[in-house]
Amino acid sequence: MNTHSERGFTMLELFIALSIAAILVTLTFTNWRNYTAQQRLRYAAIQVASGLREAEERAKAERTVYTVTFTASSSTYLIVRTSGGFNENAALPPGVTPASNDTVTFSAFGQPDAAHTITLVNTMGSRTASLDTVGGITYQTP
Repeated sequence: MNTHSERGFTMLELFIALSIAAILVTLTFTNWRNYTAQQRLRYAAIQVASGLREAEERAKAERTVYTVTFTASSSTYLIVRTSGGFNENAALPPGVTPASNDTVTFSAFGQPDAAHTITLVNTMGSRTASLDTVGGITYQTP
């Protein structure tokens, strides 16, 4: 009686296992890319709110006018002391841009010129950072 058995995998079994692994890797990569884009957008809203707060605090502390300028489709925004001497070009996370142009002006007392809503966009949607007329700054979370 012959009890010889072959060990190992057939080509079909190997092909099926590799196909399943490839599908799982593809799904994981797609989900990771979407997650990363969502987190970049969330972080950008927090960053813009922080930049607005920085300009407000600098205006009050230095008793001078500051502006924060957003340009549509630009990956940066600009914080400027209008009397000169301070100019910060802040970079947004990769792939995130303002949806429209806007300039926020803070008086020498830190008061904003008006209420503003800065909308940030990327491939996963949009988030906002908002400033009310008394200087309250909020940002949108998912």
